[in-house]
This record gives sequence, structure tokens and C-alpha cells, in this order.
Amino acid sequence: MSTAAGDDPWRTMRWDRFAVAVGTVLFLDALRVFLPSLTTLFGRAGETPAELMGLYALAWFLAPVPFVAAARRLEPARTALAAGAVLAVGRLALQATDGGAPQLYLASFLVGAGTVWLTASAMATVDHPRATGHGVMVGVVTGVAATAVVHTLLNTVDLVWRDGPLAWAGAVAEVALFAWAAAGAYRHGPGGGEPRAVPARAWLALGPLLFLSGLYTANPAVGEAIGETPVAAALVATAAVLSVMVAADPRWSTGHPAAAFAVLAAALAVLWAAPSDAGGVPGVWPAWALAALPAGQLALAGCAGWAVHRTGRPGRAATGWAAFGGLFLLAVLVFGFYAAYDLYYGNALVPFLALVPLAAAMTGRGPVPARSGRPWLTAGAAALALVLTVAAPTWHTSFRTGAEQAHEPSSGLRVAAYNVRMGFGMDGRYALHEQIALLGGGLPDIVVLSEVDRGWMLNGGHDALSLTAEQLGMRAYWAPADGPLWGDALLTSQEVTAVRGHTLTPSGPTGAQALEAVVRWDGGTEVSVIATHVQPRTYDFTAESARAQLRDLADLVEGARSQGRPVVLAGDLNIEPGNPAWSILTDAGLHDPFERPFNTIPSLAGPPQEIDHILVTEEFTAQNPDNPDVPHSDHRMVSVDLDLDGEPGSE
Repeated sequence: MSTAAGDDPWRTMRWDRFAVAVGTVLFLDALRVFLPSLTTLFGRAGETPAELMGLYALAWFLAPVPFVAAARRLEPARTALAAGAVLAVGRLALQATDGGAPQLYLASFLVGAGTVWLTASAMATVDHPRATGHGVMVGVVTGVAATAVVHTLLNTVDLVWRDGPLAWAGAVAEVALFAWAAAGAYRHGPGGGEPRAVPARAWLALGPLLFLSGLYTANPAVGEAIGETPVAAALVATAAVLSVMVAADPRWSTGHPAAAFAVLAAALAVLWAAPSDAGGVPGVWPAWALAALPAGQLALAGCAGWAVHRTGRPGRAATGWAAFGGLFLLAVLVFGFYAAYDLYYGNALVPFLALVPLAAAMTGRGPVPARSGRPWLTAGAAALALVLTVAAPTWHTSFRTGAEQAHEPSSGLRVAAYNVRMGFGMDGRYALHEQIALLGGGLPDIVVLSEVDRGWMLNGGHDALSLTAEQLGMRAYWAPADGPLWGDALLTSQEVTAVRGHTLTPSGPTGAQALEAVVRWDGGTEVSVIATHVQPRTYDFTAESARAQLRDLADLVEGARSQGRPVVLAGDLNIEPGNPAWSILTDAGLHDPFERPFNTIPSLAGPPQEIDHILVTEEFTAQNPDNPDVPHSDHRMVSVDLDLDGEPGSE
């Protein structure tokens, strides 16, 4: 390799990495809007068949096909520049969208443009003097790391879901950096004699790299969900930064490709096997499972680094097809993992299936890579990331701004139940701040949430529970329903003396649970509060499994009453009072304290449909029932003030 001052390939590789890193951030920005828009807008809250949603999603990942097919006639570097320009301009336009069809179709178009940009960038490494395969792959890992750091600093709520000058300044900064880096990569050529391409099969690693890092290993929300502290998210982001050094020189991870692959497989196995009955609640990851995330990310980056150091014939078309295949696999893996909740199959093996194309990308022989890069620079960046994400104030929207106090403070026990649909409103925008303001405006003592998301890649990787608890000033109790990151929660400002989770009889598209908490009301009377989300396969409750879920709840109610505690059962029960199966709950001593039926589904224009409930035993009287007509979810919140016949704490 030439080392003349005017012929320094490392300088060019830095520009390569810089341009691809910022472009990857833009691509992931679009992807984290596209995926939830697919489910909330195109999917229309489950009304669209999952198969049709999958075909729509996969179609946008086919965008590179004509460009790869025309590889001999098109200059990949110019294609990458054009697609990158579209991605950059579109990212600014995405910031200006306000939900609905413009958000869905613009995000879809940008995902297509992003796949064209990344595929063309890989193709350009074959014969373009200003691109290296090593630099592009390391750039993708750097983009993943940058996204993890920014995501952590923003409390996992992306810039695109925020309004105001600061959000726009962040978006403009991303685009400006990309333009600067792309121009720099175009101007500075290496001029050395070292081969700059990598084997075509190496680009199959793109899909597993982006999928596994987004699903688990570089997802700060998953870290916070496991560790139950923002420091855990900061550790995940810091490990992602360190993984850049490993991708640049895979010997920092292990001395052999097989060892890196084995560590990654072991990390996935830990995440698969670790959920347990931690703290009496089934399906919760224990704190020690957090170690699997940084270990897995370092190993994943090492696998990507080893892939670009294998030998083989590159070829422009072959490289293009492999890069397209890797990105198409990203869509297949994401859909394969999350469609399981609609199509009734297990998805535990999907992350392990991602190891197959990764292994293919790493096959073959290759020389031991020479020491490259500047590890001290990466280590310094990791230290800075750790300091920023732990010590710096987290910037987020002031969720209490504009919240109106709907009720005066009550001497009773105010309970609210809300199916938050993973934080997304009817317009498809992330509406967690509106949901929190709505809840906070009612001054609740207990909040029961259904469909809470703690880091699903499909929904953008947000830890909604931690942010909600922080803003409401409440303690949160997590109850996974289907996998460790999706389920229900109970938040309260009252003393909790016991918590127990119960798995309900399997029936519907997802698992179901009931979280039973014993709440000491104002230091006196103990009340059993049961938070749940009934998931019947058939919503008329003719299926025996659906009725069995109601009987499970009735047994919990009767068990609490036998111990002398009044009971509150709250959540999305997916059943109306007129249903014949309703008697299962009333026979257990529950009744609806609301004086009139409410419409808890804002999308319905017909007769009221009341499926979200706060049911109580006979010891309670109720006042101030509320059911605000707001579009912040596909359900409406219900709330009520509860009083006992005697004073709280009386014997």
C-alpha cells in the first residue's frame, strides 16, 4: 500500500465511512417511520391482512432490482449520489409530514431510495477509485452506532416525531453532514494499488447486521427494558460505538471468524432462553441478560468485519445482487418476526435464521487483516458517548405542556385504563406525549396500560413505559404478554405491597396475561388491582379458549376477595357488557360502575362499542367517569374515581 502523503488511502476510507455512516442514519430514520406506518396506516389496526402488508413492504425493497440489472450501463457511484440526494431531501420532507397517507407513502418511497443508495454504494466498491468495500461496511456499522447514541440521547423518541426548531435543526444537521461527506468521498481518491472491492457474498451480511442490531443488540430501548435504568441504554449505545472499531479490525472481537459467529449465536441464545418468572412476573428478562446486548453487538460487527476480509471475485453485478439480497433479507426477517403475532406461528427461531446468510457472507478463506484504523479514536468516541448518554440531560418534549386538569384532586382512588397502541395515534404519528398529557391531566392514582411497546423494531424502538412513568412521576410494573418487549403495565403513585403475574389461557393473536398488584390505598386499605388485556381469537367469545381467559380472571378476582380485599379489574377486555360471556365476570362479583355505555373505539362511527373497562367489586362506589374523545390511539381512555363505603383504611 502506498503511504505517500498525497496518496493516503486511509484518508479516503475515512470519507467513505463518513458518507455511508450518515447515509445509514438517514436510511434508518426512514425505516423507523416506514415500519410503524405500515402497521398503523396501511394495516389499519389489524384490518388489513398480514400477507398484504408483507407484500406491500417487500415491494419497496425491490427498488434496487432495475439498477442492478442495468449494472453494465449505469455508473454505480452516480446512482448512489442520485439516490442519496433523494434520501436526503426526502428526510427533510418527512420531518414536515403530519401523519396520514403522506407519511406512509413518503416513508415507503424513502426506504426504496435508501435500498438503492446502499446497493449502489456497495456496487461502486468494485471498480470506482473513490470507494472501498471495507469502508462501506464499516460505515454501515458506524451509522448503526450513531443511531444508537442519538436514540439514547432522545429518550428513544426520534427527531421525526418531534416538532419545533430543535427537531428541525437536528434533521437539517443530518442532511448537511451527509451532503458534506458525500462530496468529500467524491473528491478524494485513494490512488493506491490495494484492491478495494470485497467478495460479492460479503454483502449478504447487510440484512442480518441491520436486523439483529435493530431488533436487539444496538437497541437502547431493549437495554433500558432489561436493566430498568437509563444507564443500561447508555451501555448499549457505548458498545455500539466500540463495535465500529471491531468492524474496522475484526481481530478486536476474536482472533477467528468462527469465534465471532459463536459469540453472536450465544448472545442470541441467552436472549431467547433468559426470560423467566423474575419478581413473580412471567416473561421478564433478568438484569444479567443485559450483557448479551453489548457482547452480541461486538460479535455482530466482528462478523461483518470478517466478511469483507474474505477472498473471492467481486463483480459489479454479483455485488449488486448480493447487496440487494442482503437488504431484501432485512425486510423478510422483520416481517417474519413480527407477522407471527397475526399469523399464529412461533418466531423464536427467526433471529437464528438471520445467522444463515451471515455465515454465507463469512465463508471462504482470507488473509489475517492488517491492523487498521485508529482504535484510540473509537475508544475516545465510546467514552464520549457514555458520558453524554449517562450524564447529559436527556432532551425530550415537555409532555406536560398544554395538559389540562380534567378533574380536581379527589379523596377517592382515581383509576385510568388506556390501550395506547404502542404509542401511535389514529394519524399514524407517535403520540406518546399526547397520551401522557391526557393521563396526567386526570391526576390518576393508578394507570393501567394495554399494548405497551418497550423496544419493538417494528414500532421504531421506543421504551414507552419508562418515559410514561418518568413523566407521570409513578412507579411502573411491567407485564409482558407476548415476548419480553410487548404487553401491559400498571403504574401507580400508591404503595404496592405485592405483585404477581399470571399467564392467561392461550387464545388470540398474541399471548395474554394478568398482572395482580396489591395496592395500599393512602397507607390503609389494601386493594387488589388486576391489569389485563384479554386476547380472544374470536371476539364474540364463542371459542372455549376465549371464555377460559375470562374464567382465569374470575378466579383471580375470587381469590383476592377470599382474602378480604376489594378488587379493581381494568384494561382492554375486548368484550361488551351485552355478550353472554360477560356473566363470567359478573358472577365473580364484578360490575361496571359507569352509569352509561361509552364508545371506547374512536374509529367507529356506529353504535358505541365498549370493550375497555374498569370493573369493581361491590365495596366500591364511583363518580366522575370519563371517556375523552381524542384520537391519540385506536382506543379511548376510560377513568373513574372510586370510593369505599367506609373511609380508606377503616377496619
